Amino acid sequence: AGTIRGWELYFMPGIQHVEPGWAAIRPHTEDDAELHGAAFLINEDEANSLDQQEKGYDVLPCKFTSYDGECVENVGLYVPKKGKSTTAEGVPSLRYMRLLRNGAREGGLSIEWISRLDSIPHYITPPEVRAQTEKWISAFHADPSRNSQIWTAKELAKHDGSDPRLIPHTSVMGYVVKISPNCRVFPSWLGHNVTRRNLLHFNGKSLDTNDIRHDKPGYRPLPKICDCSEEEREYLMQNLETLLHRGSKIIAQFKPFLDDQKHT
Repeated sequence: AGTIRGWELYFMPGIQHVEPGWAAIRPHTEDDAELHGAAFLINEDEANSLDQQEKGYDVLPCKFTSYDGECVENVGLYVPKKGKSTTAEGVPSLRYMRLLRNGAREGGLSIEWISRLDSIPHYITPPEVRAQTEKWISAFHADPSRNSQIWTAKELAKHDGSDPRLIPHTSVMGYVVKISPNCRVFPSWLGHNVTRRNLLHFNGKSLDTNDIRHDKPGYRPLPKICDCSEEEREYLMQNLETLLHRGSKIIAQFKPFLDDQKHT
């Protein structure tokens, strides 16, 4: 654990209403400007894999100084690509800030750095945004032409973007959502009820090993809302919110989710 001087942490804009700020760094000329973190020695294959995962950034060789004074040259630091703005800022989600705070504590970073992370406010849904979301949900339930439509997991899976004749859809909680062309979502969301995935993501668990598609063992039962914490329920609502506020629309109810809410 240690520091790299000449850079500062900030949060760039992310996905509005759910993950509206992501950690990034930018050069800073103040004498006390520094980043705190951990340096790892990895092999070439691991480095290439990490570069692929973080392909939106460039790798800059930097001098890393450990807390006990050891200097390590040419430590790779992921920095914004040349020409990318570093002035616009976003507000990180509670999920994201917990990830940073827990990582700092587990990594043995300085108390001062951890205190700084603890002081950073997280995103809270503005009342007017939530009011509009609830208005759209109420309009759906008041519209028999939509709320009478009940989709199965098999029907939803057809709308995974693989057939150009079918508009991509996703499902959050008990709602099936037709995705607007202007609403960019992760490919993993297409044709899939993402309630379990959202909860895994919120709680920092592996999506690759724990998220289950409809045709795989263990898909049912889907998570029960009554078993979720208030913070988990809020994160699910924010995931629905980011779809609706970017032009997507609730068009049906999702039968497997509704059925699994009834079972003990």
